[in-house]
Amino acid sequence: MGGVNTGHVAAGRMTTGRVTYRMNHKVHPPALVSEDGTGRGTSARLSRDLDSPAADRLRSLRAFHLRAEDGTPLARVVTEQPLGTRLSGRPAVYHVRDAHGAPLGRITFRRRRAFRWGRVRWTVEPVAGPVLHGYAGRVVWWALWWPLGLPLRLLFLLWVLMAEADDCFRPPRRVIWRDSSRRAHLVFRAVAEDYRVLRHELDPRLVEALMALHQSYDPAEGAGSLGWYET
Repeated sequence: MGGVNTGHVAAGRMTTGRVTYRMNHKVHPPALVSEDGTGRGTSARLSRDLDSPAADRLRSLRAFHLRAEDGTPLARVVTEQPLGTRLSGRPAVYHVRDAHGAPLGRITFRRRRAFRWGRVRWTVEPVAGPVLHGYAGRVVWWALWWPLGLPLRLLFLLWVLMAEADDCFRPPRRVIWRDSSRRAHLVFRAVAEDYRVLRHELDPRLVEALMALHQSYDPAEGAGSLGWYET
């Protein structure tokens, strides 16, 4: 924990300093594009498996690859456990493996259970490195959302339906992934629609797999309900 793991070196993609990622939906296949202050370059192309599983009832099954710009395989993400209903509280679990099939880690997506207070939670469990937990939205903004934001959103949705406009009024979405010491490693900034990597203790392929999964559940406006995964 805390050092540069072999995944960074093997992939030849070790980085230092803060790196910002954005999803580029204008290219095919879609890409996670990074910027580290020295320029901009495509870090990973995302493509669904040719034999992707048929959509389950809750549309949580995922199977896709991450590839370098030249097509070199970087990692593969597959579903270990599909999402359960809000009553069951069963999370969706995804395995991330490298190009040779060796495990890089596991990513868990957990929704708020029915009739209970809570927030969407994303957990990253790497083979090497700290476990990270990220919650959608800050508590203070959720406290304002339920009495004020939700009624406004319902009115806004009504206007959207009547005017055939785009829905741009959404619940709190910002996510900060922290380790057990409360150190922030990764931040999703909802307004900017980007991800800032603050620390580099996790394999970048695992981090990019997390971003790809997150973008399939909480995509930018206009990207479809499953984001890039629908393409």
